[in-house]
Formats: sequence, structure tokens, C-alpha cells
Amino acid sequence: MGRIFAIISTILGSIIGAGFSTGQEIFYFFSQFKEKSFFYIGFSSILIFLILLYLVNIRIKSRIILMIFKSYILLFSVITLIVMFSAFGQLGVEFLGVSRYIFTLLCFVLSIAIFKHGLLAVININKVVVSILTTTVILIFLRSVHKNEIVFPFESLKCTLPKDILNHLIFPLLYSTYNSLLAFPVVNGLKERFCQKEIKISIGISSIIIFFLLSIINVMLLWEANLQTSQMPLLKVEKNIILHFILVTCAFLEILTTTLANYMGLSYSIKNPKAEFVIIILSLILGFNEFQELLRKLYSLMGYIGLGVIAMLSLSTLLLKDRRLK
Repeated sequence: MGRIFAIISTILGSIIGAGFSTGQEIFYFFSQFKEKSFFYIGFSSILIFLILLYLVNIRIKSRIILMIFKSYILLFSVITLIVMFSAFGQLGVEFLGVSRYIFTLLCFVLSIAIFKHGLLAVININKVVVSILTTTVILIFLRSVHKNEIVFPFESLKCTLPKDILNHLIFPLLYSTYNSLLAFPVVNGLKERFCQKEIKISIGISSIIIFFLLSIINVMLLWEANLQTSQMPLLKVEKNIILHFILVTCAFLEILTTTLANYMGLSYSIKNPKAEFVIIILSLILGFNEFQELLRKLYSLMGYIGLGVIAMLSLSTLLLKDRRLK
């Protein structure tokens, strides 16, 4: 059970980054659709499960396709690193009043120090951070419900699918593709320590946890409409000083864990430590830009490219099976 918990925490730690832990990503991809957002959250969680399950089983034999895939993971890791560095700096500005540059540099220093200790250090920090964040979010939600601060009209949810579902379907598609490919280098690295069966079970449980966390945070964002214009709406939901402090601290740490996941993405794509360091420095410099704009523009872009990569991998798999049958 301890091994499964370690895998689940590591997968969740790679997915729950700046956008997730601050609420910005959830509002952009889901909450803007109001009560319909729950359909899209469910669909997205299923897609994350299916895509990760597909990626963990895939064997890319074509050198060209493997090169394209690794190039995407490289680009993907660089863009996500830029957003993570930017988010860490934004947190410092909004909640501590400290210069964006100082906290962006702090994220770089801390993440490099942790990553040098290897995969085990990444797993251990995720076990602690994911547990605290999940517990805190659930506690805040239950506390708000108990105090009648959240009374979401669940009766407005109907079993029928939204009429405009096809127009909005791109949002859960982009979200699930982006986050699945974000977690892939981490899942791939876990194969060195854990068996395939353990990883598959953990992927299933992680998808269920993601669904519940997304749904809980979505309810809180929908109820607190005045926070939706904030760059970090989730972090302004709780008024209790202690819980607010824990939530903000977890956001800092979750950004670190996602940064570590992207370092693993760089290691998967390129095997040259010097080249990796140069790329990280360039990402750090670009990370001094505005967090909200970076997240909305770059995440969507990588989601679209990711859809193309998944389609390419699926097509190559089908063609390989077709050749075997012949």
C-alpha cells in the first residue's frame, strides 16, 4: 500500500502545479462554464486516465516518431518551467510583498537542490506535499459547507448533456492532454522502481482523486464569484489565517514539485547535463513575465500540440498492429 501511495503522490505532484493549486487553471478550463463544468471535469478525468494508461504501455519503435515525441516533451518541459518560475514569483508578490525576481530565483535554487538528490527525493517531497494540500482543500470545503458559506445549487445539474458540449469540448481535451503529457516523464521514471501493475493501479486512483479535487475547487470558485478575476483565486477563498497559510505554503511546494517533474522531462528528452542547465537558465529568465498571461496562452498552445502528438502516436500504433496482422 505504501508503494501505491508513493506512486499516486508523485503522479499528482506532477499534475498539481501552479495553475491547479492556485485555482487559475481550473477556472480557465472549467469554472467559466458554470454548472456545466462538472460534465467537463468528469470527461477530462477519464481522458487523463486513458491517456496515461496508453502512454505507460506504448513502445515507440520508429526513430522519427520517437524524435518528434521527445522534441515535444522538451518543448513542453521548457514552457511549463517558464510558467512555474513565473508562478513562484507571483506568489511572492501577492502574499509576501517580496520582489518577483527574488522568489523566481528562489524557486530555481530550491528545485535544483532537491533534484540533485534524484528520484527518491522527488517521490518523498510529493508524498508530504500532496497529502497536506489534499487534506487542506477538503477541510476548507467541508468547513465552508458546514458554515453555509457554500450552498451550491446541485439541483441545477441534470443528467442530460449540455447542448453546446461540442463547442466547449476542446477545453477538457486540452486540459487532459496537457496534464497527461506533463506527468508522462515522471511515470516513465517510476518504471525503474515500481512494477507495471502498481503504476496502472495508481494511475486509476490518481484520476479519481483529480476528479474529486477539481470538483471541490470548482464549487468553491463558482460560489466565490468575486475571486474569479484574481490571478490566484483559490488562495483567496479561505479567511482563516492558519488554513490560508497552509494553502499558500502548499502552492509554493506544488510549484516546486511540478518544476521537478519538468526537470525529469528535460532528462528524458536530452541526455546532456550542460544543455539541460542552459535550457533551465533560459526558462528562468523568461519566467520573470506575468503569470496569468503565460498560463492561459502557453497551456492552451501546448494542449493543441499535445493533441497532435497523441494522434500521431495512436496512428503509429494502429499502423504497427495492421502490419502485424498482414
